Amino acid sequence: MRPIHWTIAFALVAGTPAFAQDAEGLTVVFAEDSNSDTTFDPRVTQSRHEEQVITQMFDQLVVADSTAKIYPGLAKSWEVSDDQTSITFALRDDVTFHDGTPFNAEAVKFTLDSIKDPALGSQGAVDIMGPYASSEVLDEFTIKVTYERPFPAGLGTFTENELSPVSPTAVKEKGDNGFAQAPVGTGPFKFVSWEKGREVVLERNEDYNWAPEFMDNKGPSKVARIIHRYVPDASTRVAALEAGEVQITDLTPPLDMQRLSNSGDFKTVVAVASGVPFSAPLNTSKGPFADTKVRQAFMHSINRPALADSLFFGFADAAYGPISSATPEYFEGVEAYYPYDPDKAAALLDEAGWTMGSGGIREKDGAPLSIYFPALMEPESAVALQAEARKAGFDVTVENVLKQKQDELILNNEYDMLVLRWVLNDPAVMVIPYHSRNIPEPGTFKFNWSRYSNPELDKLLTDAAAATTPQAREQLYADAQKLIMEEALVLPIHDQIQSIAYSADLDGIRFAPGNWQVRLYDVRPAAD
Repeated sequence: MRPIHWTIAFALVAGTPAFAQDAEGLTVVFAEDSNSDTTFDPRVTQSRHEEQVITQMFDQLVVADSTAKIYPGLAKSWEVSDDQTSITFALRDDVTFHDGTPFNAEAVKFTLDSIKDPALGSQGAVDIMGPYASSEVLDEFTIKVTYERPFPAGLGTFTENELSPVSPTAVKEKGDNGFAQAPVGTGPFKFVSWEKGREVVLERNEDYNWAPEFMDNKGPSKVARIIHRYVPDASTRVAALEAGEVQITDLTPPLDMQRLSNSGDFKTVVAVASGVPFSAPLNTSKGPFADTKVRQAFMHSINRPALADSLFFGFADAAYGPISSATPEYFEGVEAYYPYDPDKAAALLDEAGWTMGSGGIREKDGAPLSIYFPALMEPESAVALQAEARKAGFDVTVENVLKQKQDELILNNEYDMLVLRWVLNDPAVMVIPYHSRNIPEPGTFKFNWSRYSNPELDKLLTDAAAATTPQAREQLYADAQKLIMEEALVLPIHDQIQSIAYSADLDGIRFAPGNWQVRLYDVRPAAD
């Protein structure tokens, strides 16, 4: 098993120096751990990588700080109906989009209605917005949002990037595809250019004067220019940081975090992301994992605490359920499911008819217990899982794939397990990978990669979102987590951490809600 700490490469990222300050302000380079971005339309995205850029360009009606406390944003105030079926927002009247068109109630209605339209192909927002029915423009700066049923979580959904208002003018001029490549929001930074696979350039919005009250800065950012550079290899990101070619790195390896923090030249921050932890959905529709006992045996065969310690050196804990320990309504009872127990794994496989064959691989009816595992992320974790599962008699074939190949396999149902994570500061995130309406099919990309359909689970998730008391919401989400674990739909692997290292010359780094994206609006030179 290869540790996550890789040898530092000598080939650094060429380009603009990371820390530059002149009369116009700072230029900051953010090194991102991916190069697969395809859209910066908040209505469409399902990617945490894309959201790191989107966060800088778009505002929300209501804004949450890193602790999930809600503040006014583009909406000055709001009123939730007594029956929890509508929210009326009073909007700011002094905001303009980057293209100069006014922000108003019509823009909010346009955004929400377009998300609901299947023609857009929304992958995240369409679930986050819940049972949205319609919007009514009451006047230029007042809008009433109505739901098909009570939706107490409705207000919180408007803190998410995916529901950020977009410029109707820009969408109509560019079309949905054009807008995705050159987005227009109201946020503190404007889109300038995108060289796919290399970098995105943003510039300060000089008219920005509507930051939420919890921000330190007021008015335009001290950062004049952001260069969001794609550096998938962790060792190269760290080397570039130390060389001064980038100023902020994400997903910094744990041993490097310790070393950089102790150097005095860099600062570090670590947070556990809310939402779906780093997990492996198990395909229940075909192959060995169609048998619940085989899925349960696989879960018992993996020593997750030891795996997390080996890969993350204490920075990340093992995950145990369908949502992370940092997510509201996390049910601690999931931690009792599927402890590492090789004997239990063996007994379950025996019961399922898989007997030990030659070479330590179990067999049934002459066929080996083969599992195909295309892994888009964390190859070290995939290889570690492969080795652990082999001890129990599973023959796991790991293939490191790019997103295009992964997506093809998903649409054609040609996999046994995958890796998934999702950042969202609400247990409603479980709808995305576990509701039956989100089972993928040819031409329709969705995220129920377990391909599990159960009316009972669908009802629990739907009723939880509509629960009108905290007690009912907590119980329903606990019951949903129990059912997901009883059915062994997913192997939770480890809590997803975001490990940020940055130059000690900077202050003002802060996480957005969910503890993944980094807001750069408040970044400024460090005080002497």
